Amino acid sequence: MKEKVGLALVGTWHVHTKGFIDKLNTLSNEKIEWKAVWDHDKDRGTKFAEQLNVPFIKQYEEILNDDAVDAVMIEAETNRHFELIIKAAKAHKHIFTDKVVAVTGEEAEEIREAVRGNNVKCVISHESLTIGAYQYAKHLISAGELGELLSIYFRRSHGMAKTNRLPESWYDRSTAGGGALIDLGVHGLSLLTFLGGLPESVHARMKYVTKREVEDTATVSVSFKNSSLLGAAHTNLVSGARGNLLEVTGTKGSLTILGEKNPDVFVDKGEGDGESLLVDQAVFATEGEVPVNLFIDFVLDQSDTRTELFGSGCDLDTAVTIVKMAEAAYESEKSGKSVYI
Repeated sequence: MKEKVGLALVGTWHVHTKGFIDKLNTLSNEKIEWKAVWDHDKDRGTKFAEQLNVPFIKQYEEILNDDAVDAVMIEAETNRHFELIIKAAKAHKHIFTDKVVAVTGEEAEEIREAVRGNNVKCVISHESLTIGAYQYAKHLISAGELGELLSIYFRRSHGMAKTNRLPESWYDRSTAGGGALIDLGVHGLSLLTFLGGLPESVHARMKYVTKREVEDTATVSVSFKNSSLLGAAHTNLVSGARGNLLEVTGTKGSLTILGEKNPDVFVDKGEGDGESLLVDQAVFATEGEVPVNLFIDFVLDQSDTRTELFGSGCDLDTAVTIVKMAEAAYESEKSGKSVYI
């Protein structure tokens, strides 16, 4: 059994790059060996190469041809995902990529085909789905504890667009694929399909508070296939400090989750006076692993011959669905109509 994954960092654009490196070095340190860094931006890539004490490689193909590299961690600009992932799959490198997997549904489907066709392992960083409280919500829903689902609402926001902490390319449509919706909003889209199932239609509205090219505020309403469930997700980059909010309502009860790192979880089973009960955090506590940690364990487990962690929400079927939801949301904003997926 292979003891360590030879890992190359491919692109360093994403705001999560440093955080994911820290997660790897903290929780998967004995399981990885950093091999190289590539970035089309030499200055940016060189800084990360120096931090990881590995060479900066000018040509991506050198990494793909290096037998010491088992896997790539893609943190490049969203518009570069398609080419980088396709090439990695064809070179038989395992792939971890930040969200979203691609800008369009067509590209996402081609990526899925390439990964499965070349039998490599792939994990997409839908990191909200590894949060213990949201996994607990999934458990209650799957167990029928809340009855037939009626509504799901999720809100996630911050004020980064009011600062200069993100590069201007973050607000460039051709680079990022969009604005708040396709970045922070993916947390909401991923939770809606993770908890609610396959979407049927999407209706979206977006605003431009900071007057940039891309939206900094978005609300998406979703209907689901073969279900009376309705869902909505709101995201913005211009609010004051606000903790995440998830609310799930069913015919037998409801669930409310406030916050993310140390969330308060309330469950109302619809009995008696309907008082909500605070759930002990020990019930849903995790060790803090995010998808990149799961990816390393997945690659090391050679007895697991799957290409993806099916059912986790970090698989390519879910990734394709999320990209199509985002694509439909932008189409809905333009047309003013609901868009069927």
